[in-house]
Amino acid sequence: MTLYAQSSGTHSTSSGSWSAIPGLTVTLPGGVGITAIVILNVPNPYAQGNDFPGGTFGIQVGNTVQAVTATFTYNEAQPQSTGRIPTTLVVGVPLVQTPQPVTAVWQSVRNSKVIIDTPATLTVLTI
Repeated sequence: MTLYAQSSGTHSTSSGSWSAIPGLTVTLPGGVGITAIVILNVPNPYAQGNDFPGGTFGIQVGNTVQAVTATFTYNEAQPQSTGRIPTTLVVGVPLVQTPQPVTAVWQSVRNSKVIIDTPATLTVLTI
């Protein structure tokens, strides 16, 4: 089975706390003994700021953000150009007896502003 969600429009966050990426939520089915592969693909994010700006992406299952995350930052404190930093995160999630929501989440690094202005995707594969 495959589940898929795609964002649209421009989104940004300056929050240092996890927040949902709009449009990137799916519901995992119940299924004990099965691990779902969850893939978050953010092909063109960028960040603005003056202290090595960047962003962190995660996968939240129910109310819990998984331990594996993906982060990008720039090599300069104040980048002259905000180049795009493609970011992909892959997480294995054991299914439980009941359906559970899976949401792509993000937060800023060092008070920067993280921006997505092209579609990002959340894909779930089960075998």
